[in-house]
Amino acid sequence: MNLRKMIGGMALAGLGSVLIYAVLMFIGDGPEVIAALKAFPLDTFAWMLVLSLGCYLIRALRWGALLRLEGYPVRARDSIYLHFSGQTMSVSPGRVGEVLKPWLSTHVAGMPMSRGIGLIFAERVADLIAVVVLSLGGLAAMKTGGWTLPLALVLVVGGTAVGASDWFHERALLVLARHRWVRKHEASLGSLSIAIRRALSWRTLAWSVPASIVAWGLEGVGFYLCVRALGFDGLTAVESISVYSISTFVGALSFMPGGIGLTEASMAGLLVAVGMSASAASAATLITRVATLWWAVALGWLMLLTRARLFRELISSVPESAE
Repeated sequence: MNLRKMIGGMALAGLGSVLIYAVLMFIGDGPEVIAALKAFPLDTFAWMLVLSLGCYLIRALRWGALLRLEGYPVRARDSIYLHFSGQTMSVSPGRVGEVLKPWLSTHVAGMPMSRGIGLIFAERVADLIAVVVLSLGGLAAMKTGGWTLPLALVLVVGGTAVGASDWFHERALLVLARHRWVRKHEASLGSLSIAIRRALSWRTLAWSVPASIVAWGLEGVGFYLCVRALGFDGLTAVESISVYSISTFVGALSFMPGGIGLTEASMAGLLVAVGMSASAASAATLITRVATLWWAVALGWLMLLTRARLFRELISSVPESAE
């Protein structure tokens, strides 16, 4: 990871998002979208920010719990610093910038990068399970959705079981050991394997997934408040959380920075499909993305700057090893 290059990539992601938002404005009839944005209640937007903040705090504390699971205890304020700072890379190309959180964890808690990368992977699996569960809840209420998301849940849970098994890791390491480069990093791969297995164990997922469900559910509630404030009452709270979760799931599958593009398209499209006007759907999508994605990035940069020494080190030297 090179922070300066990542910043350049993030700038491109920002430009891409501006283009996508412009398309949303055009599709939704620009003047009507602007009017909806101007009339949007500031107190509702403030509540959306607070709910998103709650999401970030829960996930931050979970990161601290995962560090303790690996034998690297940290204070709550360190957990918050590590997770929030990592959010600066939410819009990094391919989300490869997520290695920032393990890098910071190495300096704050002394945890090897390899274990941190393993925990990031386990975090994403728990989030994926949670988002699919939240999506299914709303679809069940709407009596729609078919077999796609239930199948996705089965595949994710099944894949998680395989990914946590000793059998899979032993054979994967044997296959990888045939490559010379892998043999040079055998210790790091072993450490990463241990971290993934421990974090994906059912005992860990028993609290990690519920934490994700509550965290992402809070942002879904914010989305519900948003569509209600725009005058649309065609979705219940549960159904709104489902729409938000489905669009988040679709965006995650795209591997685009922050899910930019597919998240917005699916969110606006789903809202129109359930009866919301195109202009209101576009406005709801724009407001929600600011109150979730870009709020996270902004808070992340503010948090990252609170520890000047680490920030200077991050800018001046970038580790190349995952040891």
